[in-house]
Amino acid sequence: MANIRPLNEDLQKVASELGESPSRLADDLAALKEWIRQQPHLRANTDDQFLVAFLRGCKYSLERTKTKIDRYFTMKSKFPELFGPINVDDPKVRELLHTGTWLFLPTPLNGNGPRIGLMRNGVYPADKFAIEDVLKLIHAMQEINMIEDDYAILQGAIFIGDFGKSTMAHLMQMTPSIMKKMTVYSEEAVPLRPKAQHFINTIAGFDAIFNMAKPMFSAKQQKRLFVHGSKMDSLFKEVPQKYLPKEYGGENGSIEEIIAEWDKKFDQYRDYFKRSAEWGTDEKLRPGKAIDFESLFGIDGSFRKLDVD
Repeated sequence: MANIRPLNEDLQKVASELGESPSRLADDLAALKEWIRQQPHLRANTDDQFLVAFLRGCKYSLERTKTKIDRYFTMKSKFPELFGPINVDDPKVRELLHTGTWLFLPTPLNGNGPRIGLMRNGVYPADKFAIEDVLKLIHAMQEINMIEDDYAILQGAIFIGDFGKSTMAHLMQMTPSIMKKMTVYSEEAVPLRPKAQHFINTIAGFDAIFNMAKPMFSAKQQKRLFVHGSKMDSLFKEVPQKYLPKEYGGENGSIEEIIAEWDKKFDQYRDYFKRSAEWGTDEKLRPGKAIDFESLFGIDGSFRKLDVD
């Protein structure tokens, strides 16, 4: 029997639409674990709740699930400065968390829809924290959501980027290489399906960064990128104000409360992140042709899909 958290009625219906069959779930997970066991280069988390996130995120296509799991752990090993295990006891990690630069809001859109993520780009000092620090924090929070958040996995996620306090120093952290890795990770490695990305309070210089990043997204995701500038009414047509934090005139928790909740989560996941140091890939043991990472993630080349049996 699969060790999976039960879903409420609404989410069970969504899971069924994605191809989930409660009577077949244990067999699907067993097949996935057997495939992982047979991969000499792959050391992966095989907890049922973790794996079911990938099955759901890939609409129960076993081949797509294999590809995404491989990509997820490949990127963790290749780019540990971005996607590697986080030390929740590192004072710098907690300090960055306490800035509230990244927040997952407690109530999903419309009460039962996609999870809402809020990125406040300029609230951390750019001379103290590198973009790698920020992205590693976000990755850790996303990994917790992959395990805990059925709304994010089944209904997807909406991201709002607030650049109101950003400076040119913040924008200049977003190099083409970083943006390409972020894009690949978001679309090809994580089972959290992005439904829309909204950008608000944009500053001078944002358009240049945005126009450089946009072609890196798939055509499907490019249609889900929306720049609102300072026009909050435009955002509220897509995400009603009540679903934003109190600091934005909404009813979806306060930034202080959300940070405090995530402080507790990091304490709860201390042992998990220590254990996660064991997971990743060893490219020397990968069957077949070795991956050319310069070609895959180089600034000039476009990302090519990894081949996974």
